[in-house]
Amino acid sequence: MNVYVSNIVLAAVAFPLLAFVITLPYLVFQYRKFGSVPWLHTLVVYSFVFYLLCAYFLVLLPLPENRAAVVPYAQTPQLVPFSFVHEFLAETPFSAGDPSTWLATLRDPSVYEALFNVLLLVPLGMYLRYYFRRTWWQTLFIGFLVTLSFELTQLTGLWGVYAHPYRLFDVDDLILNTFGAMIGFWMVGPAMRVLPDMRLVDEEAREAGVRASVTQRALSFGIDLILAQAAAGALASIVASAGARETLEAAGGSWGFAVQALELITLVTFFVAVPACSHGQTLGQRLLKLRIVRSDASCARWYQILARYGLLYLFATVPFALLFGVLDLDPSKAGEMNAVAAFAVEHRAVVVWVWIAFMSIWGASLIVRAMRAAVKKRPFVMLNGLLSNTRVMTVAGVERERERRQVLDVPEIGELERRIAQDGTPLSELMERAGCAVADTVRAHVPDPAPVVVLAGSGNNGGDGWVCARILAEAGYPTTLVAAELAERIRAEPARQTAIETFSEISARKLPLTVLIAPDADVLIDAVDGAAAVVDAILGTGFSGDEVREPYASWIRAANRRRFEGGRLAHIHI
Repeated sequence: MNVYVSNIVLAAVAFPLLAFVITLPYLVFQYRKFGSVPWLHTLVVYSFVFYLLCAYFLVLLPLPENRAAVVPYAQTPQLVPFSFVHEFLAETPFSAGDPSTWLATLRDPSVYEALFNVLLLVPLGMYLRYYFRRTWWQTLFIGFLVTLSFELTQLTGLWGVYAHPYRLFDVDDLILNTFGAMIGFWMVGPAMRVLPDMRLVDEEAREAGVRASVTQRALSFGIDLILAQAAAGALASIVASAGARETLEAAGGSWGFAVQALELITLVTFFVAVPACSHGQTLGQRLLKLRIVRSDASCARWYQILARYGLLYLFATVPFALLFGVLDLDPSKAGEMNAVAAFAVEHRAVVVWVWIAFMSIWGASLIVRAMRAAVKKRPFVMLNGLLSNTRVMTVAGVERERERRQVLDVPEIGELERRIAQDGTPLSELMERAGCAVADTVRAHVPDPAPVVVLAGSGNNGGDGWVCARILAEAGYPTTLVAAELAERIRAEPARQTAIETFSEISARKLPLTVLIAPDADVLIDAVDGAAAVVDAILGTGFSGDEVREPYASWIRAANRRRFEGGRLAHIHI
């Protein structure tokens, strides 16, 4: 029994090294398949790897000290099925009618070794059914192959590492191990009713994978940086082997400066030239399905990519250049910098500690911002991205954002509405959905209840505004709805019915909703000036003509004046 415990302890010691080796391939696989790395996936996968490590250590260790060692009992395979039953009956004092023999029987090596062989692959059966979604016959086959790998490894002396077998090839082990895998398959069935469904976890991972996480971006950047440095090293070796180093140094040049130039060339190649020629993807980003785009998800220009990584290079190198430049100043040759040089020489430790404190604060701020972005599920944008107007998005995120920003013309919208109507979705339900979506957008821009003005036209686009005003009032937002005429006079349906129902709910539920019918210019301007958000639901796809008629033209002028001349305002158009 102590041998089993020591093997498990050894597996626990070796597991961190194995986990380190598989982490990069695991992350790449997860990001390519799902776009994100769900924690439950990670927990199950790494626990499965640890289990396999324990299982192989238990069946293969301890190893012989001598590669030529001969273990007599292991030289002849045991090919008689169920011989463990005969050993149990012949060697144990077990008697079903005598309870005093039961404990002694369990302590017999033939008994606990058989139990160990059954238990060894019970977890495998559980993993195969729960995580890998294997059927019973697939579990039976895989379990048999795994235990066969155990026995063949023992029979071949660790595949030729040892001259002779050092463990016995036993057909009973094949039977008991495979039976254990099936027990695990059956045992995990009831537990799957309460365990998280891995298919749902996969769907959530794909949904989360639309956003590029900080880890995903950092991993792709690290891959590109390693490739660039490896290419720079190889290029420097090739140039040096061609005799360029001796020639350069003989001419009084600096080989170190030449190497730095080669590194800069490879960085520009990998981080600027490659994405400029491959639709905004570096090699690492292509591997992880990321893309450099503008803030609106359109294709980034080559000069924007250059600005993005050029600024990042400056942000990463300038602080170190300043530190070493100040520390290397010679007071006797510093000229106008003599006072700075003298201070740096006298207070060298202070300068270093101030620099470390500054860099630590800067690094901590990046970590805090990254964590905040992860918690709020928002993109983490660094200063170089803001200045270059570029973002790193997932390929799926770029496609979704471009679809969301796609502008349909009037005939396309009419065709879309016709198809939706053919599917049986009433126009009133579409109006309710549109109003809810706009209200959600207002709440996203104005989290705390504040005055909102909704400008509603006389068509069905205005009906969307009535729904939006009602929902905002229900959420506690003091809402003012501006309409051109009474609800009963609205001709478009279902906008007319929606407006009438909203009127009735105002008085019945005492909602903070005020309706202004064709207000004077001063009243309208006062309402708009006091609003934190203005919703434009005036005109939709039914608009025709060259000019907007009154009173809508005055409403638009008032909203635009507030938008461009006033303070912060959320202006949302339906």
